[in-house]
Amino acid sequence: MKKILLGAMLVMCCSNTFAQSEQNKINKDVWYNFMQAYQDLNASLFNYIHTDDVLRIPIDQNQILIGREYKDSNLNMFNLWNERKIKQRIQFGFINRVQKGDWAYETGIYRLTRYNGYTPEHHYGKFNVTLKKVNGTWKIYMDADTSEKATVSESDFLKTKALQ
Repeated sequence: MKKILLGAMLVMCCSNTFAQSEQNKINKDVWYNFMQAYQDLNASLFNYIHTDDVLRIPIDQNQILIGREYKDSNLNMFNLWNERKIKQRIQFGFINRVQKGDWAYETGIYRLTRYNGYTPEHHYGKFNVTLKKVNGTWKIYMDADTSEKATVSESDFLKTKALQ
């Protein structure tokens, strides 16, 4: 009986360690690069973290952008930000994170901070993404977000598990 219990504990421990390892890889491949791309206004890095057939769904705009269409719109947006010398930072707080094999699904709240002079502006939204491992690297396959008519707030963000 002790051997069975010990074996079960080892299986649970090892599977939890593997899951945590994959979560760290997702953070490294996707989320840290996402934050860096936004801060550095780096469209190439931002597009790199998305699959070539990415689905982008900005819910508040009632749109779906697919693959190259989305990546081209990113280039235009990042070029505009660079022209305007935008200073910004994006942070993510997670509500749910689940991964199985080469797929993951994550939900949470983002906080985008724009620095206009001395007063930072905060913008919030709910996001849900499907991630796919491509050639050993995690990438965003589907990304949807909404501000829910600007009702998502700092208090919502503070209820999440923020990425450090």
